Amino acid sequence: MRNKSSCAAVIALSFVAALTAQAELTATFRQGEEIDVRLDRLAAISVSAGQSPTSFLKAGKFEVKWTGSLVLDKRRRLIFSFAGNGKAVLMIDGKEVLQEEGILGAKRASQMRLNAGAHEFSLSYTSADDGAGNFRLYWEEADMLRQTVSPAAFQVAASDVLNHGELKRHGRQVFAKQNCIKCHAPADALGATAMPELNEIAPIVSGIGTRVREDWLRKWLVDPKAMKPTTTMPNLIDPKTPEGLRMAADLATFLIPSKTAESAAPAPAPDPVKVKAGGAHFHELGCVACHDLPGKESEARVPLNNVASKYLPGQLEAFLKKPEAYHPYTAMPNFQLTDAEAASLAAFLTAESIGKETKLPYEFPVGDPVRGAAVAESLQCGVCHPGLPGAIAKTPKLDQIFTLDWAVKGCVSEGGKRSELPVLNFAAGEQEALIAFSKMGHTSLKNDSSVEFAERQISSKRCTSCHDLDGKPALLNDLHASTAHLSAPIERVDQSRPQLTFMGEMLFTDYIESMLGGMVEQRPRPWLGTRMPAFPAYAKPLAEGISRMHGYEPAVAKQIEVDAALAEIGKSLVGASGFGCTTCHGVGKQKPTAAFEVGAVNFELTPRRLREDYFHRWMDNPPAVIPGNKMPRYAEGKESSRSDILEGDASKQYEAIWHWLHAK
Repeated sequence: MRNKSSCAAVIALSFVAALTAQAELTATFRQGEEIDVRLDRLAAISVSAGQSPTSFLKAGKFEVKWTGSLVLDKRRRLIFSFAGNGKAVLMIDGKEVLQEEGILGAKRASQMRLNAGAHEFSLSYTSADDGAGNFRLYWEEADMLRQTVSPAAFQVAASDVLNHGELKRHGRQVFAKQNCIKCHAPADALGATAMPELNEIAPIVSGIGTRVREDWLRKWLVDPKAMKPTTTMPNLIDPKTPEGLRMAADLATFLIPSKTAESAAPAPAPDPVKVKAGGAHFHELGCVACHDLPGKESEARVPLNNVASKYLPGQLEAFLKKPEAYHPYTAMPNFQLTDAEAASLAAFLTAESIGKETKLPYEFPVGDPVRGAAVAESLQCGVCHPGLPGAIAKTPKLDQIFTLDWAVKGCVSEGGKRSELPVLNFAAGEQEALIAFSKMGHTSLKNDSSVEFAERQISSKRCTSCHDLDGKPALLNDLHASTAHLSAPIERVDQSRPQLTFMGEMLFTDYIESMLGGMVEQRPRPWLGTRMPAFPAYAKPLAEGISRMHGYEPAVAKQIEVDAALAEIGKSLVGASGFGCTTCHGVGKQKPTAAFEVGAVNFELTPRRLREDYFHRWMDNPPAVIPGNKMPRYAEGKESSRSDILEGDASKQYEAIWHWLHAK
C-alpha cells in the first residue's frame, strides 16, 4: 500500500473487509511495464481502438487476467466457450480448459465435471494490437442453454494490491466530485478522452433570488454541510467570526438583490387535498430510497427538512418538474411529473417541512450587494458557478498540486488555515482515498474507461437504491414500508422493479439511453407505482458503459430477416395452444387474455428492447435470471414441454418465437 499513515491503514482495512467474499473478480491489466488492478463483476470486456482499457492505462494493446473463485452450489458438468476477438486462455483449478485466438467462439471446451464449492479461476485475455478488445465468457450444460457466466458465480478474495486499486479509483472519483479541477486547472487541455465528470459544472445561481429565500441562502453559505450532509459544497466562510457572518450576508444580498413580500413571508399552508395526494406520490415513487422524510434526517441520504424555508412559492414545483434546469449534472433525476403531480408533491413536502428547518446559532447583519460582489470575487465563486464574479482561478495549477504531499499541505490536509483554504466536506474515507490517488499523479484524468464511468454513475446516482444488483437487494426494499402510511392501500399487480444484474446484456444500448434520457414513449411496466426517472446529461455515456461492462459493443435494435414459416410456429407457441404467453402478455393493442397478480411487458416492445442472447437466456430459465420471478419454465433441460413442435427442441422453439416477435 502506498499510504502508510494510521488513518489510511484503517481505511485500507475497511476496504479489505468490504471486498471479502464479493461476487466479483480481481482484474489485473498489463500494458508493457504498467500494471493496474481493479474489481470486475464479470470476466468480460469491450474496448474500441483509441479507448483506454482502464482509467489508469492509456489506449493501446493490453492484457487482462481475471482471477478469483468460481463458486458452484452443486456438482455440475459444464462446457465453457468464448465470444469476441483477441486471445483468451481459461484455467480452472490450475488446468487449462480452453485456449483460442482470433475470432473467438468457434471452439468449445470439453465437458468437465466440477463439484460443489469454490474452484480456482483464472482467465487471461489479450486485445488486438490496436487496443480493441471484445470478450465474453460462456458456459452451458445438458439442462442449460449456452449463456454468459453470471456474476453470482464469481467470488474475489481481498488483497493489498486489489485494495489499493480500488482506493485510488475512489480517490479519483472524489477528485472529480469535489470539482477540484475547477480551482486547479491543467496547464494544457486534458483532451477528448478525459474523465467526463471533469466537465461538469456546479449549479447556476444567477437569478437565484427568484427561486429561494435569502434567509435559507445565508445559512447555506455559512454551513452547507449542516444544511445538507451529502453536499460537496465546501465551507468558504467562517461563521464563528463577525467578519464571516458579514461576508455571508453581503454575498446573499448580492445574489438576491431585490426583496419581495413573498421572500420574507413564511411558506403558506398548502392545500390539504394536495398534501394528501403528494404523500401518496412520495410513497409510490419510492422517494424514501434517497430522501428521509422531513424531521428524520440521516447523513447518508438527502434531507428534506429545509424545503419550506428554502423555496419561494411555485419554485419547488418548477424544480420537481425539471431538476436539471439550473443544474444539468444534478443527482436529482427527472421523474417527468405532470403539473398535478408536481404541485401535490410540492404541497406535501412543504407541509411536512414547515417548522423543521435546520437551526443555526447565528445572527446575520444587514448585507450590502456591492461588498457581496467583492466577496464573490475574493472567494472565486465564478470558478465553479457560471456567471458569478471570480471566474479566474488564482490557485496552483494541476501539475503543481500533484507534486505536493496532500496529507500535510493543501485542501485535503487537516492543517490548512481556514482563512486561506476552503474546508472540503468529505464523506467517510474520501480524504484518505484522495491522498492515495494523489500518489498516482494526474495522468489518469486524461484517460477514462467507459465501464468505470458506468460503475461510478451507478454508485453516485444511487441506482441500487431502487434496483437489485448481483443478488444484493435494493435499499428501497427495506425502506418502502416506512412511507406506506402516506398512501391508501391500492390493489396492484406485483411491484418488483427490474434488476440491474444483466442490464447491459439484456437491452440494446439505444434503448438503455432512451430510458436514461426519459425518451421512452411507452413504459414497459406501466403497472409499477415507481417509475424510471431520467438523467439526461448522463444517458448516452452511461448506456454505452453498461453495455461494455457485459462485453457487448454498443448496438441499436435491428429488424431481423424473418422466416415466415418459423414465425407462424412462433405464433402458435405463444398462444393458448402453445405456452400460453398471451395469457399475461399483451401484443400491441391486444390485451392479455387473463389478468393475474403479475404484470408482463407488452410483446410489441420486445424487438426494440431485448438482445437475442438475453432472450434465449430468459426463455430457458426465468427464475435463474431473476430469483422468485413467476414466469414459468417451459423446458426441462433442453427438452421442451411441447415435444410435438420442432422435435421438442427448446432452442428451436425459442427461435421461432423470436421470429414471430419481429414479424409483428
